[in-house]
Amino acid sequence: MNLPQQPFTCPRCHLLVEEKDNFCRHCGKTLKTGQTFFYSHTGIILLAVLIGPFALPCVWMSKQISLTAKGIYTAVLLILGVLLVQMCYRMYQLTLSVTQGYLGAF
Repeated sequence: MNLPQQPFTCPRCHLLVEEKDNFCRHCGKTLKTGQTFFYSHTGIILLAVLIGPFALPCVWMSKQISLTAKGIYTAVLLILGVLLVQMCYRMYQLTLSVTQGYLGAF
């Protein structure tokens, strides 16, 4: 017994498209979540450089990257995130000590 298929609509323009389409024929929006440039290896690396550990959702939503690669990206991004927090804290301490030294001179 075949059930009638629900019409498939574009999430952006809400016009009917075929379920097999990768892009909307009307507005050009991608219809396959996790298959755009930002979900590829190159896109993930670019996002990691630009926004650091905030790129993790793109890593896990990607359908192009294997589970092993997702684990490796996650570990690397978390380590970089911890290092970034440590560096920011050290810069804060340095700024605080320089400011206190400068104010103590008066």
